[in-house]
Amino acid sequence: MFAPTIAPAAELALERTFERAMGAAGRALAEMSGQEIHVVATEVARTSSRHVIEAAGGAGTIVVGIYLGITGSLTGHAVLIFSPEGAHRLAGILLEGFAELSPVWDDQVAPTFNDLELSALQEVGNVTVAAFLNEVGRHLDAPCSPTVPIAITDMAGAILDAILADLTVETDEVLAAKTSFINGGDTIEGAVLVLPQAESLQRLVHALGAD
Repeated sequence: MFAPTIAPAAELALERTFERAMGAAGRALAEMSGQEIHVVATEVARTSSRHVIEAAGGAGTIVVGIYLGITGSLTGHAVLIFSPEGAHRLAGILLEGFAELSPVWDDQVAPTFNDLELSALQEVGNVTVAAFLNEVGRHLDAPCSPTVPIAITDMAGAILDAILADLTVETDEVLAAKTSFINGGDTIEGAVLVLPQAESLQRLVHALGAD
């Protein structure tokens, strides 16, 4: 569970923004893949990086992160996080009928992904973060956009520490949404994390009415 640091009314404003954005992301992924995919934000909070790492299972938990920078009227970082097993399943849904998947690993082997799987996961990150920024952009005077996505498999603490090192010391606040990617009876849990620079965070929450 994420531990929110904002009032209920502000949290509701963030929830509605993420809900609309994830709905758009699901429609884009479904059109891209030809699969029935729904994306739902199940829990939204403005919280601390420590709570996010705890929610991911702890700093030493291996995760797959799809990282993107944020440029334009907002600056900062975003990352979409999955368990390795969840990332493998999601790549399989997107690539079904197009490519073979890499073998499923056991607990004693570090997870690996082939190039097509990595490309599919990077596109999930691109579509999901772009949908959020498009939704936010409706409330800003100038557009913001993501950089080219990069897929990383590492410990949750290492991925977030690398991002936080670039943020100002004024804040380590994260806009976090636990997110479900649903295909028929298969539900894959992930998390969308948005880590703006301090000035951009204030501009963002003010624009969304989430002060």
